[in-house]
Amino acid sequence: MIRLLSIATTAVLASSLFVAGYGKTANSAENNSANSPIKIGAAVSDTGKFAIEGHSTKHGYEMWADEVNARGGIDVAGTKHKVQIIYYDDQSEPETAIKLIQRLISEDKVDFLFGPYSSGLTIATSAIAAKYKKIMFAGAAAANSVFDHKNKYVFSPLSLTSSYTTSGLDALKAKGVKTIAVMHSDDAPMTDIKNATVKQAEAMGLKVVSVQTVPADATDITGAMRQMQAKHPDVFVEAGTTLMGLLATRTMRDIGWAPTYVLMVQAPTEATFVKQLGAATAQGIMAPTQWVPTENLKDKYFGTAKDYFNAYVKKYGSNPSYLPAGASAAGLSLQLAIEKAGSLDTEKVRQALIHLKANTFYGPISYTGPGDPSGLTGANINRKMLTIQLDEKGNQVVVAPLDIAEAPIRPLKAWNAR
Repeated sequence: MIRLLSIATTAVLASSLFVAGYGKTANSAENNSANSPIKIGAAVSDTGKFAIEGHSTKHGYEMWADEVNARGGIDVAGTKHKVQIIYYDDQSEPETAIKLIQRLISEDKVDFLFGPYSSGLTIATSAIAAKYKKIMFAGAAAANSVFDHKNKYVFSPLSLTSSYTTSGLDALKAKGVKTIAVMHSDDAPMTDIKNATVKQAEAMGLKVVSVQTVPADATDITGAMRQMQAKHPDVFVEAGTTLMGLLATRTMRDIGWAPTYVLMVQAPTEATFVKQLGAATAQGIMAPTQWVPTENLKDKYFGTAKDYFNAYVKKYGSNPSYLPAGASAAGLSLQLAIEKAGSLDTEKVRQALIHLKANTFYGPISYTGPGDPSGLTGANINRKMLTIQLDEKGNQVVVAPLDIAEAPIRPLKAWNAR
């Protein structure tokens, strides 16, 4: 197993790989003959702690590729080019992801890049993309830190992690909650979410009674959970992967702790969460989400949000979370920018992305450029987050923001009352 590196270390490694002699690669798009495919490289997690989210992300990229190829490809100045996505398993490891992105650029000579799940892996790999002046779509990364490094080649249609828990906390504040406890894994993206959650909670007048940090690959979090349980918070916020959310839910059940409200930042949006736990155990848990199929959203490529949902279920046999939708939206963004630029030239496509304004099945998409007042580059800062709660059947129901809620927030049932 390759050793997990810190974000700072991976950034240094990314630079050293470039300097160490892999050499510059000519833009393969410049050498594309008529009708040759547009090559896109993707290092996503098929194994490791991000495997669940990695599979969802890859499915989203595949959904877009199938859709665009069924239409004959991307129109580049009157010539249709189909897309070819080259995938590698980054094993949820920064070192591996860095090497694979290097391989995709230097050996596979891809035209564009699709990023991995996880903001940490994206920060590490996007450093190489910037060195080679390759556009990378972070189809499954949303930490503010992805976009504040002045990297003008990374873009993402996702909402920022700084807003993940905002609508949920607003709605819970309206319910009269007074106290919260937060547990987060020790990786950079989840630490960002923890920091934003604590800051927002305190600004709302909520008391943060406990903050617990656990290893991202932890298999026993009983100690941290018992410390929070002893503080009797009204709300328990968990920031971690789907695996962490599964572990936290099982631990709550095992120790007999049923906080009045539970908000998890990832796990409940994935179909595997309900599949593994059962609807009776999963019911009542809340989560922020980037997208739901009931939103009134539409484009001429995927149709409505519900059309996308149905097509995904038909292809993969399970309900999509926001991750595949976001990954497909990343592909659609690239497609629209190429068609607007009428070229595969990186700089022309990058400029088209900066000026892109599109309404899609995923929602409105526009990207900040260098010098934006937000201080972020390549971010879709106007995308708003929703909050869902799982009902008795394990279905996702929008409960926040309150002005578009499909149902009121319900308190969590005691474990022996399910």
